[in-house]
Amino acid sequence: MFAGYRSAFAKRGAASFCIAGVLSRLFVGIYPLGLLLLLALPTGQYGKAALVSGCWTIGNALGSPAAGIIADSFGQRRTLLLSIFAHFALATMVLGSVALGAPLPATLLLALLLGASVVNTGPMTRARWATMWPGDSAERSAAYSVETVLDEVVFAIGPLLTAALAVHVSPYLAVASAVLFTASGATWLIFQRHTEPPRQPPVSRGHRRLAARYPGMPLLLLLLLVVGATCGAAEVLLVARSADLGRPGGAGLVLTCFAVGSGVSAILYGSRTRSRPTSLQLALSASAFGLLPALYLTADSLPTLMACSAVNGLSMAPTVINSFHLLDELVPVAIQTEAMNWVWSSLSLGFGSGTAIVGKVSDELGARSTFFLPVICALSAAAAAHLLRSRLKLRTKTEAPNTSR
Repeated sequence: MFAGYRSAFAKRGAASFCIAGVLSRLFVGIYPLGLLLLLALPTGQYGKAALVSGCWTIGNALGSPAAGIIADSFGQRRTLLLSIFAHFALATMVLGSVALGAPLPATLLLALLLGASVVNTGPMTRARWATMWPGDSAERSAAYSVETVLDEVVFAIGPLLTAALAVHVSPYLAVASAVLFTASGATWLIFQRHTEPPRQPPVSRGHRRLAARYPGMPLLLLLLLVVGATCGAAEVLLVARSADLGRPGGAGLVLTCFAVGSGVSAILYGSRTRSRPTSLQLALSASAFGLLPALYLTADSLPTLMACSAVNGLSMAPTVINSFHLLDELVPVAIQTEAMNWVWSSLSLGFGSGTAIVGKVSDELGARSTFFLPVICALSAAAAAHLLRSRLKLRTKTEAPNTSR
Protein backbone atom coordinates (compact mmCIF):
# COMPACT_ATOMS: atom_id res chain seq x y z
CA MET A 1 0.00 0.00 0.00
CA PHE A 2 2.79 2.43 0.89
CA ALA A 3 5.37 1.24 -1.68
CA GLY A 4 4.74 4.35 -3.79
CA TYR A 5 5.59 6.59 -0.85
CA ARG A 6 8.88 4.76 -0.22
CA SER A 7 9.89 4.97 -3.87
CA ALA A 8 9.08 8.71 -4.02
CA PHE A 9 11.75 9.36 -1.39
CA ALA A 10 14.34 7.11 -3.02
CA LYS A 11 16.29 9.95 -4.65
CA ARG A 12 18.85 12.00 -2.74
CA GLY A 13 17.58 15.19 -1.16
CA ALA A 14 13.87 14.38 -1.33
CA ALA A 15 13.34 13.97 2.41
CA SER A 16 15.50 16.99 3.23
CA PHE A 17 13.68 19.55 1.04
CA CYS A 18 10.34 18.03 2.07
CA ILE A 19 11.05 18.62 5.79
CA ALA A 20 12.46 22.10 5.16
CA GLY A 21 9.36 22.91 3.12
CA VAL A 22 6.91 21.98 5.86
CA LEU A 23 8.91 23.85 8.51
CA SER A 24 9.04 27.00 6.37
CA ARG A 25 5.29 27.00 5.73
CA LEU A 26 4.08 26.47 9.28
CA PHE A 27 3.16 30.15 9.15
CA VAL A 28 0.16 29.17 7.01
CA GLY A 29 -1.42 27.52 10.05
CA ILE A 30 -0.32 30.26 12.46
CA TYR A 31 -0.96 33.69 10.94
CA PRO A 32 -4.73 33.54 10.20
CA LEU A 33 -5.69 32.32 13.67
CA GLY A 34 -2.84 34.22 15.38
CA LEU A 35 -3.89 37.59 13.96
CA LEU A 36 -7.53 36.78 14.67
CA LEU A 37 -6.80 36.06 18.34
CA LEU A 38 -4.34 38.95 18.61
CA LEU A 39 -7.21 41.40 18.14
CA ALA A 40 -10.23 39.34 19.28
CA LEU A 41 -9.03 38.07 22.68
CA PRO A 42 -8.93 41.51 24.35
CA THR A 43 -12.37 42.59 23.04
CA GLY A 44 -14.37 39.46 22.23
CA GLN A 45 -15.35 41.05 18.88
CA TYR A 46 -14.50 39.26 15.63
CA GLY A 47 -15.36 41.91 13.01
CA LYS A 48 -12.12 43.94 13.17
CA ALA A 49 -10.02 40.87 13.96
CA ALA A 50 -11.39 38.97 10.97
CA LEU A 51 -10.66 41.94 8.69
CA VAL A 52 -6.98 41.99 9.73
CA SER A 53 -6.66 38.22 9.40
CA GLY A 54 -8.42 38.33 6.04
CA CYS A 55 -6.15 41.11 4.76
CA TRP A 56 -3.10 39.01 5.62
CA THR A 57 -4.50 36.08 3.65
CA ILE A 58 -5.51 38.24 0.69
CA GLY A 59 -2.04 39.80 0.64
CA ASN A 60 -0.47 36.35 0.61
CA ALA A 61 -2.78 35.37 -2.24
CA LEU A 62 -1.89 38.44 -4.31
CA GLY A 63 1.83 37.98 -3.74
CA SER A 64 1.95 34.26 -4.56
CA PRO A 65 1.75 34.45 -8.39
CA ALA A 66 4.48 37.10 -8.42
CA ALA A 67 6.64 34.88 -6.20
CA GLY A 68 6.07 31.98 -8.61
CA ILE A 69 7.10 34.04 -11.63
CA ILE A 70 10.22 35.29 -9.82
CA ALA A 71 11.11 31.73 -8.73
CA ASP A 72 10.71 30.38 -12.28
CA SER A 73 12.73 33.26 -13.72
CA PHE A 74 15.47 33.86 -11.13
CA GLY A 75 15.44 30.71 -9.01
CA GLN A 76 13.96 29.73 -5.68
CA ARG A 77 17.07 30.75 -3.74
CA ARG A 78 16.89 34.46 -4.61
CA THR A 79 13.13 34.53 -4.07
CA LEU A 80 13.45 33.06 -0.57
CA LEU A 81 16.30 35.38 0.42
CA LEU A 82 14.27 38.45 -0.50
CA SER A 83 11.22 37.09 1.32
CA ILE A 84 13.01 36.39 4.62
CA PHE A 85 14.20 39.99 5.08
CA ALA A 86 10.91 41.59 4.00
CA HIS A 87 8.91 39.20 6.19
CA PHE A 88 10.89 39.99 9.35
CA ALA A 89 10.57 43.76 8.89
CA LEU A 90 6.83 43.72 8.17
CA ALA A 91 6.01 41.27 10.98
CA THR A 92 7.71 43.64 13.43
CA MET A 93 5.66 46.54 12.07
CA VAL A 94 2.35 44.65 12.34
CA LEU A 95 2.94 43.67 15.96
CA GLY A 96 4.01 47.22 16.73
CA SER A 97 0.89 48.72 15.14
CA VAL A 98 -1.40 46.49 17.23
CA ALA A 99 0.53 47.12 20.45
CA LEU A 100 0.46 50.90 19.92
CA GLY A 101 -3.22 50.97 18.91
CA ALA A 102 -2.59 52.28 15.40
CA PRO A 103 -5.62 53.21 13.23
CA LEU A 104 -7.34 50.23 11.64
CA PRO A 105 -6.51 51.21 8.00
CA ALA A 106 -2.79 51.26 8.86
CA THR A 107 -2.98 47.83 10.48
CA LEU A 108 -4.93 46.45 7.53
CA LEU A 109 -2.34 47.78 5.07
CA LEU A 110 0.54 46.31 7.07
CA ALA A 111 -1.24 42.96 7.33
CA LEU A 112 -1.77 42.99 3.56
CA LEU A 113 1.92 43.71 2.92
CA LEU A 114 2.99 41.08 5.47
CA GLY A 115 0.95 38.45 3.67
CA ALA A 116 2.45 39.46 0.31
CA SER A 117 6.00 39.25 1.70
CA VAL A 118 5.79 35.63 2.87
CA VAL A 119 6.48 32.96 0.24
CA ASN A 120 4.53 29.75 0.68
CA THR A 121 7.09 27.04 -0.08
CA GLY A 122 4.40 24.45 -0.82
CA PRO A 123 4.43 25.23 -4.57
CA MET A 124 8.24 25.32 -4.48
CA THR A 125 8.54 21.84 -2.98
CA ARG A 126 5.90 20.52 -5.37
CA ALA A 127 7.91 21.99 -8.26
CA ARG A 128 10.97 20.14 -6.93
CA TRP A 129 8.97 16.92 -6.87
CA ALA A 130 7.79 17.57 -10.44
CA THR A 131 11.40 18.01 -11.56
CA MET A 132 12.54 14.94 -9.65
CA TRP A 133 9.70 12.71 -10.95
CA PRO A 134 8.61 13.98 -14.40
CA GLY A 135 5.49 12.67 -16.09
CA ASP A 136 2.40 11.05 -14.61
CA SER A 137 4.35 8.56 -12.49
CA ALA A 138 3.27 6.74 -9.32
CA GLU A 139 6.13 8.44 -7.45
CA ARG A 140 4.90 11.88 -8.44
CA SER A 141 1.34 11.06 -7.40
CA ALA A 142 2.60 9.78 -4.05
CA ALA A 143 4.74 12.90 -3.60
CA TYR A 144 1.77 15.20 -4.20
CA SER A 145 -0.18 13.21 -1.62
CA VAL A 146 2.69 13.58 0.85
CA GLU A 147 2.69 17.34 0.30
CA THR A 148 -1.06 17.48 0.89
CA VAL A 149 -0.64 15.49 4.11
CA LEU A 150 2.10 17.91 5.18
CA ASP A 151 -0.21 20.83 4.39
CA GLU A 152 -2.67 19.28 6.81
CA VAL A 153 0.10 18.77 9.37
CA VAL A 154 0.70 22.50 9.09
CA PHE A 155 -2.98 23.22 9.61
CA ALA A 156 -3.09 20.76 12.52
CA ILE A 157 0.01 21.91 14.40
CA GLY A 158 -0.34 25.61 13.58
CA PRO A 159 -3.75 26.26 15.20
CA LEU A 160 -2.92 24.10 18.22
CA LEU A 161 0.35 25.93 18.81
CA THR A 162 -1.24 29.30 18.11
CA ALA A 163 -4.21 28.78 20.42
CA ALA A 164 -1.98 27.49 23.23
CA LEU A 165 0.48 30.39 22.99
CA ALA A 166 -2.20 33.04 22.48
CA VAL A 167 -4.50 31.93 25.31
CA HIS A 168 -1.93 30.79 27.89
CA VAL A 169 1.10 32.99 27.13
CA SER A 170 0.67 35.88 24.68
CA PRO A 171 -0.93 36.31 21.22
CA TYR A 172 2.12 38.40 20.28
CA LEU A 173 4.36 35.38 20.88
CA ALA A 174 2.02 33.22 18.79
CA VAL A 175 2.42 35.55 15.80
CA ALA A 176 6.18 35.92 16.36
CA SER A 177 6.62 32.14 16.26
CA ALA A 178 5.56 32.21 12.59
CA VAL A 179 8.57 34.42 11.78
CA LEU A 180 10.96 31.99 13.47
CA PHE A 181 9.61 28.91 11.69
CA THR A 182 9.56 30.63 8.30
CA ALA A 183 13.11 31.94 8.53
CA SER A 184 14.50 28.60 9.75
CA GLY A 185 12.80 26.45 7.10
CA ALA A 186 13.45 28.85 4.22
CA THR A 187 17.14 29.10 5.12
CA TRP A 188 17.38 25.30 5.15
CA LEU A 189 15.71 25.16 1.74
CA ILE A 190 18.04 27.82 0.31
CA PHE A 191 21.09 25.61 0.85
CA GLN A 192 19.56 22.63 -1.03
CA ARG A 193 20.66 23.73 -4.48
CA HIS A 194 20.86 20.29 -6.13
CA THR A 195 17.08 19.74 -5.98
CA GLU A 196 16.13 23.27 -7.07
CA PRO A 197 14.31 23.33 -10.45
CA PRO A 198 16.37 24.89 -13.25
CA ARG A 199 15.60 28.44 -14.29
CA GLN A 200 13.95 29.08 -17.64
CA PRO A 201 16.05 30.28 -20.58
CA PRO A 202 15.67 34.04 -21.16
CA VAL A 203 14.03 33.55 -24.58
CA SER A 204 11.37 31.30 -23.12
CA ARG A 205 10.64 33.78 -20.35
CA GLY A 206 10.13 36.61 -22.82
CA HIS A 207 7.51 34.86 -24.93
CA ARG A 208 5.40 32.87 -22.51
CA ARG A 209 1.95 33.74 -21.24
CA LEU A 210 0.67 33.63 -17.68
CA ALA A 211 -0.18 30.17 -16.41
CA ALA A 212 -3.62 31.41 -15.34
CA ARG A 213 -4.53 32.05 -19.00
CA TYR A 214 -4.13 28.47 -20.26
CA PRO A 215 -7.41 26.74 -21.24
CA GLY A 216 -9.14 25.24 -18.21
CA MET A 217 -7.07 27.20 -15.68
CA PRO A 218 -9.52 30.10 -15.09
CA LEU A 219 -12.30 27.70 -14.11
CA LEU A 220 -9.96 25.59 -11.99
CA LEU A 221 -8.80 28.72 -10.16
CA LEU A 222 -12.41 29.80 -9.65
CA LEU A 223 -13.17 26.40 -8.15
CA LEU A 224 -10.25 26.72 -5.74
CA LEU A 225 -11.24 30.29 -4.90
CA VAL A 226 -14.62 29.05 -3.66
CA VAL A 227 -12.99 26.11 -1.84
CA GLY A 228 -10.79 28.62 -0.02
CA ALA A 229 -13.78 30.83 0.81
CA THR A 230 -15.54 27.83 2.32
CA CYS A 231 -12.57 27.02 4.55
CA GLY A 232 -11.96 30.66 5.54
CA ALA A 233 -15.56 31.28 6.52
CA ALA A 234 -15.74 27.96 8.37
CA GLU A 235 -12.54 28.67 10.35
CA VAL A 236 -13.83 31.96 11.77
CA LEU A 237 -17.22 30.43 12.55
CA LEU A 238 -15.65 27.39 14.23
CA VAL A 239 -13.61 29.71 16.46
CA ALA A 240 -16.65 31.86 17.25
CA ARG A 241 -18.90 28.81 17.79
CA SER A 242 -16.37 27.32 20.21
CA ALA A 243 -16.55 30.55 22.21
CA ASP A 244 -20.37 30.45 22.11
CA LEU A 245 -20.23 26.97 23.62
CA GLY A 246 -18.05 28.28 26.46
CA ARG A 247 -14.87 26.62 25.17
CA PRO A 248 -12.75 29.31 23.44
CA GLY A 249 -9.59 27.28 24.04
CA GLY A 250 -11.16 24.38 22.15
CA ALA A 251 -10.95 26.26 18.83
CA GLY A 252 -7.51 24.83 18.14
CA LEU A 253 -8.81 21.29 18.68
CA VAL A 254 -11.76 21.86 16.34
CA LEU A 255 -9.50 23.17 13.56
CA THR A 256 -7.03 20.35 14.16
CA CYS A 257 -9.81 17.80 13.68
CA PHE A 258 -10.40 19.19 10.20
CA ALA A 259 -6.71 18.90 9.41
CA VAL A 260 -6.53 15.35 10.79
CA GLY A 261 -9.51 14.28 8.69
CA SER A 262 -7.95 15.78 5.58
CA GLY A 263 -4.55 14.26 6.37
CA VAL A 264 -5.98 10.77 6.80
CA SER A 265 -7.88 11.00 3.52
CA ALA A 266 -4.71 12.27 1.77
CA ILE A 267 -2.70 9.25 2.94
CA LEU A 268 -5.39 6.79 1.85
CA TYR A 269 -6.16 8.60 -1.40
CA GLY A 270 -2.51 8.92 -2.38
CA SER A 271 -1.95 5.18 -2.03
CA ARG A 272 -4.64 4.40 -4.62
CA THR A 273 -3.95 3.72 -8.29
CA ARG A 274 -5.65 6.36 -10.39
CA SER A 275 -7.69 4.92 -13.27
CA ARG A 276 -10.44 7.49 -13.89
CA PRO A 277 -9.87 10.78 -15.73
CA THR A 278 -8.53 13.48 -13.43
CA SER A 279 -11.41 15.85 -14.18
CA LEU A 280 -13.91 13.16 -13.14
CA GLN A 281 -12.04 12.47 -9.90
CA LEU A 282 -12.01 16.19 -9.15
CA ALA A 283 -15.75 16.47 -9.80
CA LEU A 284 -16.46 13.55 -7.44
CA SER A 285 -14.28 14.83 -4.59
CA ALA A 286 -15.69 18.35 -5.01
CA SER A 287 -19.22 16.95 -4.80
CA ALA A 288 -18.44 15.48 -1.39
CA PHE A 289 -16.82 18.77 -0.40
CA GLY A 290 -20.02 20.57 -1.42
CA LEU A 291 -22.40 18.44 0.65
CA LEU A 292 -20.56 17.95 3.95
CA PRO A 293 -20.51 21.52 5.39
CA ALA A 294 -24.26 21.26 6.07
CA LEU A 295 -23.25 19.10 9.06
CA TYR A 296 -21.98 22.22 10.86
CA LEU A 297 -25.57 23.41 11.24
CA THR A 298 -26.32 20.41 13.48
CA ALA A 299 -23.43 20.89 15.96
CA ASP A 300 -24.58 21.92 19.46
CA SER A 301 -21.55 20.88 21.55
CA LEU A 302 -17.77 21.00 21.25
CA PRO A 303 -17.37 17.21 20.66
CA THR A 304 -20.04 17.36 17.93
CA LEU A 305 -18.33 20.35 16.37
CA MET A 306 -15.01 18.44 16.39
CA ALA A 307 -16.65 15.43 14.75
CA CYS A 308 -18.29 17.54 12.04
CA SER A 309 -14.96 19.27 11.41
CA ALA A 310 -13.14 15.94 11.02
CA VAL A 311 -15.76 14.58 8.60
CA ASN A 312 -15.58 17.76 6.51
CA GLY A 313 -11.81 17.41 6.35
CA LEU A 314 -12.12 14.04 4.60
CA SER A 315 -13.15 15.69 1.33
CA MET A 316 -10.55 18.46 1.36
CA ALA A 317 -7.37 16.53 0.53
CA PRO A 318 -8.73 14.60 -2.49
CA THR A 319 -10.03 17.86 -3.94
CA VAL A 320 -6.63 19.57 -3.59
CA ILE A 321 -4.67 16.52 -4.83
CA ASN A 322 -6.86 16.20 -7.92
CA SER A 323 -6.52 19.93 -8.59
CA PHE A 324 -2.72 19.63 -8.70
CA HIS A 325 -2.92 16.58 -10.97
CA LEU A 326 -5.25 18.45 -13.33
CA LEU A 327 -2.89 21.44 -13.28
CA ASP A 328 -0.13 19.14 -14.57
CA GLU A 329 -2.33 18.40 -17.58
CA LEU A 330 -3.24 22.04 -18.27
CA VAL A 331 0.09 23.93 -18.15
CA PRO A 332 3.67 23.27 -19.39
CA VAL A 333 6.31 22.01 -16.98
CA ALA A 334 8.43 25.14 -17.57
CA ILE A 335 5.99 27.32 -15.62
CA GLN A 336 5.09 24.76 -12.96
CA THR A 337 6.06 26.91 -9.96
CA GLU A 338 4.03 29.85 -11.23
CA ALA A 339 1.01 27.64 -11.93
CA MET A 340 1.16 26.09 -8.47
CA ASN A 341 1.37 29.55 -6.94
CA TRP A 342 -1.78 30.52 -8.84
CA VAL A 343 -3.46 27.54 -7.18
CA TRP A 344 -2.24 28.64 -3.76
CA SER A 345 -3.21 32.23 -4.58
CA SER A 346 -6.77 31.23 -5.43
CA LEU A 347 -7.13 29.18 -2.26
CA SER A 348 -5.66 32.00 -0.16
CA LEU A 349 -7.69 34.75 -1.81
CA GLY A 350 -10.86 32.75 -1.23
CA PHE A 351 -9.82 31.96 2.34
CA GLY A 352 -9.09 35.61 3.09
CA SER A 353 -12.32 36.83 1.51
CA GLY A 354 -14.37 34.29 3.43
CA THR A 355 -12.59 35.21 6.65
CA ALA A 356 -13.06 38.96 6.17
CA ILE A 357 -16.74 38.78 5.23
CA VAL A 358 -18.01 36.23 7.71
CA GLY A 359 -16.71 37.93 10.86
CA LYS A 360 -19.12 40.89 10.65
CA VAL A 361 -22.05 38.66 9.68
CA SER A 362 -21.28 36.39 12.63
CA ASP A 363 -21.30 39.36 15.02
CA GLU A 364 -24.80 40.27 13.77
CA LEU A 365 -26.48 36.86 13.33
CA GLY A 366 -24.46 34.58 15.61
CA ALA A 367 -21.96 31.91 14.62
CA ARG A 368 -24.38 29.00 14.27
CA SER A 369 -26.78 30.82 11.92
CA THR A 370 -23.93 32.14 9.77
CA PHE A 371 -22.80 28.63 8.81
CA PHE A 372 -25.15 28.93 5.83
CA LEU A 373 -22.41 30.96 4.10
CA PRO A 374 -19.78 28.17 3.90
CA VAL A 375 -22.57 25.77 2.90
CA ILE A 376 -23.42 27.95 -0.13
CA CYS A 377 -19.72 28.36 -1.01
CA ALA A 378 -19.13 24.60 -0.86
CA LEU A 379 -22.08 23.87 -3.15
CA SER A 380 -20.73 26.47 -5.59
CA ALA A 381 -17.36 24.69 -5.60
CA ALA A 382 -19.05 21.42 -6.52
CA ALA A 383 -20.93 23.12 -9.36
CA ALA A 384 -17.70 24.67 -10.69
CA ALA A 385 -15.97 21.27 -10.69
CA HIS A 386 -18.73 19.68 -12.77
CA LEU A 387 -18.73 22.63 -15.17
CA LEU A 388 -14.95 22.30 -15.57
CA ARG A 389 -15.28 18.58 -16.33
CA SER A 390 -17.93 19.20 -18.99
CA ARG A 391 -15.79 21.94 -20.60
CA LEU A 392 -12.72 19.69 -20.73
CA LYS A 393 -14.74 16.80 -22.17
CA LEU A 394 -16.11 19.10 -24.86
CA ARG A 395 -12.62 20.37 -25.67
CA THR A 396 -11.30 16.81 -25.95
CA LYS A 397 -14.11 15.85 -28.36
CA THR A 398 -13.47 18.98 -30.43
CA GLU A 399 -9.73 18.36 -30.66
CA ALA A 400 -10.06 14.65 -31.52
CA PRO A 401 -11.26 15.14 -35.13
CA ASN A 402 -8.54 17.76 -35.74
CA THR A 403 -5.89 15.39 -34.43
CA SER A 404 -7.08 12.56 -36.69
CA ARG A 405 -6.58 14.79 -39.71
